[in-house]
Amino acid sequence: MDRDPSFYTERTIASWDEAAPIHRQINSDLVAKVASPAFNALEPDFDTLVSEFDLQGKSVVQVCCNNGKDLLSIGKKGAGRCLGIDGSRLFIEQARELASAAGHPQMEFACCDIYQLPERYRGSFDFAVITVGVLNWMPDLCRFIQICASLLKPGGRLLMEEIHPVLNMYEEGEPSHIAQSYFDRRPYRDDGGLDYFTGRKYQARENYYFQHTLSDILTAAISTDLALCSFRELGKNVGNYCADLERTECVPPMAFVASWQKSS
Repeated sequence: MDRDPSFYTERTIASWDEAAPIHRQINSDLVAKVASPAFNALEPDFDTLVSEFDLQGKSVVQVCCNNGKDLLSIGKKGAGRCLGIDGSRLFIEQARELASAAGHPQMEFACCDIYQLPERYRGSFDFAVITVGVLNWMPDLCRFIQICASLLKPGGRLLMEEIHPVLNMYEEGEPSHIAQSYFDRRPYRDDGGLDYFTGRKYQARENYYFQHTLSDILTAAISTDLALCSFRELGKNVGNYCADLERTECVPPMAFVASWQKSS
């Protein structure tokens, strides 16, 4: 990486702001759905992981929360203070609207580039949550994991659901196929749009994403003094990318769920 991380994050955040109205239209029924006490948008395997912990009254922060639907789902499990952080102003606006409809009294959202996290949030949370579609937007993975860990109280937990790095080798098609090296860490530039619900392409502002191997992710956590507590690889489509691979005879790893604990 030959540029400051802000070069990539500023452009990618602008691209997400551009995508926000598109996602809002596609998910126009969310406002009605979140009002239900039974609302739960978590993927099943991550929901199982989250449900292993007693969340009653606990504080939870979601890093790169998008429209907040996953954080709202966790809030409905009994969590206390909930904070969602995202760089996209327009997605934060959607998150606040959904939170108002859901009626969670301790739900708040902050708009900031995660690499410029305000000090007041550090050391404040029992749980930090990362759901699918975050790590690949991070130009500096080690620093990102350090920031996530800094949000936690001593003994706090980091819970993560992500696309498996092996899946990033594939290119969508009929069928999806391997098209790039697992170890190619150059920034990938894209301007085809961020409508990952319907797959529609449009001329978009440029965004940049990055390949981080599994060892990159685990080493970043180790260097931040996070102890790995659980790790499961999944042959399931959680990010609507190369979904056809889930139905093939030779299913590659497509996702993982993991938990870490901060030193107490």
